[in-house]
Parts: sequence; C-alpha cells; structure tokens
Amino acid sequence: MLCLPYRCQCSTKRESRGRILRLLSRNEVMKIHITHIVILVLLALGVTSCSQVSDDVKETGFHGAGFVNPSSENFHGKLIQTRNYEIQGCTNCHGIDYNGGTANKSCNTCHNKVNGPENCTTCHGSVNAAPPKDLSDNTSPTIRGVGAHQKHVLGGTLGAAVACGECHAVPQKIYSMGHIDNSLRAEVRFDSTSSLFRTNATYNVADVSCTNTYCHGNFNGGNVNRTMKWTDTIAAVTACGTCHGDATKATLKEKAFPQSGHTAATVTSDCSTCHRAVVDASLNIINPSKHINGKID
Repeated sequence: MLCLPYRCQCSTKRESRGRILRLLSRNEVMKIHITHIVILVLLALGVTSCSQVSDDVKETGFHGAGFVNPSSENFHGKLIQTRNYEIQGCTNCHGIDYNGGTANKSCNTCHNKVNGPENCTTCHGSVNAAPPKDLSDNTSPTIRGVGAHQKHVLGGTLGAAVACGECHAVPQKIYSMGHIDNSLRAEVRFDSTSSLFRTNATYNVADVSCTNTYCHGNFNGGNVNRTMKWTDTIAAVTACGTCHGDATKATLKEKAFPQSGHTAATVTSDCSTCHRAVVDASLNIINPSKHINGKID
C-alpha cells in the first residue's frame, strides 16, 4: 500500500463531508487534493508500495571515472583549478567538515591535515605550505611559483627559517579577503615591522627580484643595494661574501670580512673573536638563528 501523509475518511453524506471541510483550513484542503493527485500519478506509473524499490540499480556516483586519479583528465584537482579554487560546493555532499556528509565519502581520508581540503598544502606546497609544488604542479626552482621558497621556509646552515608572513599577507582561512583573487599570484608584501627588511626593500614583479633587503646585504657593513633574483639557482649567489665582504677574494676570511663598518678590526682578525655565538674559528656558522636575524650578536 502507499504511504500517505493524510488519512481522509470520506462520507457519502453531504452533511458529514461538509463538516470535515469546515474544520480544515484552505491550505490543508489544498494539501489533501495535491496528495490525491500525486497518488493517482504514482498508481498510473505502477507504483503500489513504498518498499517496491529495485535493488539491481548500479551505483555510479556523482563524479566520473578518474576523479581521484591525479593522472586523469577528470582529476578533481583540475576541476577545482578551473573553478578558481572554489571548493565550498564540495560541502553540499561531503558535509561542512568534509567528513562524509550525505555522500558518506570523506574527503579527509586523503586530505588528512588540519582543516582537510582547506589546508594550505592542498593547493601549494607539500610537507609545508610553500612550493614545490606550485598551483600548476611545478617543482623546478626556476619557475616563479616555486623559486627559493624551500630555501627560505626551511632554513639551513646559514640562517633560521623565514616565516611566510615576512613576505606575504598570510590568510587566516582559504576564503579570506585577498587570498583567492583574479590574478592568482601571491603578492609580495614585505613585513615592515620585521628586522629582515628596511623601508626601501622592494620586490620587482617583472624579473622576480628582491632589492635592499636586510637578509641579502642591506645592513651596516653589508653590501647595500644588492639585488637577488628569486629563481636564481646558482649556489654562488649565496656564498659567503656576497652579503657582506667580497666573494672574489682568495680566502674565506677575506671573503667574509665586511668592506665597511669594521674600522677597529682587520682582515686578519677572527670573526669568532667578536661573534663567537654565531661562528667558530673555522668560520662555520654554529647557530643559524643568530645569523641573518637583524641583530649584531
């Protein structure tokens, strides 16, 4: 039998029928009439029971083949990219927390970092939020979107890691103002409160270069006005003497010795005499956090 939202007991007597209709509002009467019409349509289609459902229908799902295969043309990452990285539509089926929803398929199974698909590394980066990979899956540092990101955010033997906020306005959420916009280019905005930048530090979008930054020579005794290209992969550009001193000199001590600001010292002096917390007698950086940190240690 069909399941009905109303139970209507009809009477052959006009008086009983009239009494029933007077007790109902106009909307309730309309609902009853619509219900009867629906019933007639279902009966015409051969539906005779709420439980009469075919169990041999194949479950095809909403997405096509290859939707979770990165090598497929139908890969969902490519679809999201064409939609300007708008992924809120996914929550309609997968739930506001992407944990399954009505689709009963959790996006967080693969996107298992904090905030699931909205984590920074979903679109750019890998272990951390900095490329590689960039938005187009590039991994070469000669590509603008990749560049020297990892050299900066991971730190190393020369200095501590540089926070993303030193060069970019970091969004709090994926849809924060200014994050995903028409250009899809991460604007470089040097943090003027940081010790790594002076007021005249600039970034040239055309040739992806930085000029007058503290971290590359703009400090007392440093090689002021030095320009660094973001996509330059030659190791010599960060060799000792390029930021302070003279990289063309013969010995490491000569290379490291600043060309100005050290009038009381000579090139024969050991850096470790004054900077023993930073460098040892062999000129090895022993504490990267005290090198390129905006202070004289």
